[in-house]
Amino acid sequence: MDDPRVIYLDTETTGFGPRAEIVDIAAVSAAGEVLLESLVQPTRRIPADATAVHGITNTDVKDSPAWSDLYEELLRVLAGRRIIVYNVIFDRQMVNQACERYDLAAPAADWECAMRKYAGYYGNWDSGKRWYRFQKLERAVLDFGAEPGGHRAAADAFACRAVVLGMAATPPPMPATGANLAPIDTKRTWHVPAEKAVATDCGAMQTKSASPEQQSVDAYTRWARSVIDFVALLDTIPAELRECPGACGTWSVREIVAHCAGWEWEAARRLRLIAADPTLPDAVYKVDGFNGASVAARARQDWSRTLDELAKASNTLARAARAIPDDARTQEWLFGRAADFEEHADGLRRWIAETAFPSHSSRAWMMK
Repeated sequence: MDDPRVIYLDTETTGFGPRAEIVDIAAVSAAGEVLLESLVQPTRRIPADATAVHGITNTDVKDSPAWSDLYEELLRVLAGRRIIVYNVIFDRQMVNQACERYDLAAPAADWECAMRKYAGYYGNWDSGKRWYRFQKLERAVLDFGAEPGGHRAAADAFACRAVVLGMAATPPPMPATGANLAPIDTKRTWHVPAEKAVATDCGAMQTKSASPEQQSVDAYTRWARSVIDFVALLDTIPAELRECPGACGTWSVREIVAHCAGWEWEAARRLRLIAADPTLPDAVYKVDGFNGASVAARARQDWSRTLDELAKASNTLARAARAIPDDARTQEWLFGRAADFEEHADGLRRWIAETAFPSHSSRAWMMK
């Protein structure tokens, strides 16, 4: 929100696809200053259906500069910037197409998508796509008391800025207490010092008290042991069962590993943030959403790559935990992660025994 390199960019075009051209472009600084605003004369006429959306006519652009005339100013404005766009795939494609049309190099800059961020903020999960549903800019901006941009570049750039500032200024939900306690499977503080969080059906979380033997083991040792045991168990799973659904809810074994990798990365990230700022408040998670997003983000990974990512994530968590070993939140994260690995290992043993080895071999599996 405070990064001075940030600019908010928007374009209006003649339509979609490889022949579409930009007819309006604007860039707004992090502070709300208009850095660039111009109509653009396309090489082809603006179709009536495009004019119906943004209101820009062929008469409006007939005396406007061509893209090649704006190019140098655009490079100056975008140089070294973080470009925030609502639907970055579309606008970046339009800018790149415009440059290609005139045989110009595309601007070198970092592009980021506010629409994707708002989708997670809004939290409307699409189980079919296994990701959050995207929301239109005109709907998103209303969440923060701002006006829709009406499909003009400068106004939509300001609307995008309003969404980003609104998300940044919105505090995370605090965990409820007493009679108003929220259901544990929708949002909760991860840090549970008295009781250890465990996964039950891959879509919900509950708490489970540690056994006396587990309580006597320090958090780091228990977590490290649980990771080693979990990975050793994975090595024994037949290749033909790795992608079979049903190992945990609807998840396959590989998806369980992806889920674990997501939480290991998140634990490492939180501990690094805590090391940098010990006053950082505890995080609150919508567990179902985080679980689904972690698995969906790794949907195209194969077995080997998913295992490699888990190893990297756990190694990163180990380094982060060793940096602040005496912080209570380090202990809480490690105990929580250990409980998750232990629960999944137990579930996998039961699933394998029931699925692949119903007789003699099942007894061998249960003894592992």
